[in-house]
Amino acid sequence: MNVLHALGLAILLTPLVARGQDARLAAERDTGMRIVVSLGERRLRVIEGEHDTLLVARAAVGSGGEISYGGHRWQFDTPRGVRAVVSKDSAPVWIPPDWHYVEVARREHLKLVWLHGDTTIAYDDGSKLVVDRDAARFIDERGPDPFSLGEHIIVDDVLYVPPIGSESRKVPGELGAFRLSIGDGFGIHGTPDKSSIGNAVTHGCMRLSDADIAWLYHHVPVGTKVYVY
Repeated sequence: MNVLHALGLAILLTPLVARGQDARLAAERDTGMRIVVSLGERRLRVIEGEHDTLLVARAAVGSGGEISYGGHRWQFDTPRGVRAVVSKDSAPVWIPPDWHYVEVARREHLKLVWLHGDTTIAYDDGSKLVVDRDAARFIDERGPDPFSLGEHIIVDDVLYVPPIGSESRKVPGELGAFRLSIGDGFGIHGTPDKSSIGNAVTHGCMRLSDADIAWLYHHVPVGTKVYVY
């Protein structure tokens, strides 16, 4: 390949593709234990040495979609490049980002109201919604009706977004039994939605089957490189 041809190819490459190609080459040069993810194949591999493949797993990956709301824009890609496992946890609890509530509101045709700190909202019929750090509950003449952990706070046609740090913002079970975090809010984790595995449907994280994420959790140490292309 001559120099001009090589330069032309470099100009045509998007930053995402370039990062992916760099990650693929770096993964091939690495001889330690590493996680290698092919977004095109939707496959995750754990490799040690030059060619010793310890695990091959189907993975759900980023959908590539996007949404916008209130001047914010979210792009749902699994990031290409070189990362590392920065932490591992069992029974992880999901803290939904704002985009989750935007999606739910649009799907269910609801209005959105963000709550900041402890809040009490009174309604014309004498009922009220109380949201504090520990719980959310709707109170009327029949008494308090608490919202379950992970349940959306919906009253009439309004979806109330609980504050970050409150118990109402936590959703147990959504990430499966184990999670390996790779930084910037991205991770490799399980899922209750088994049909999603092997498809481009996530908001950027990688989902594995119960058996595969359990293997990763028990065999892959923190600090292991993660190559995504």
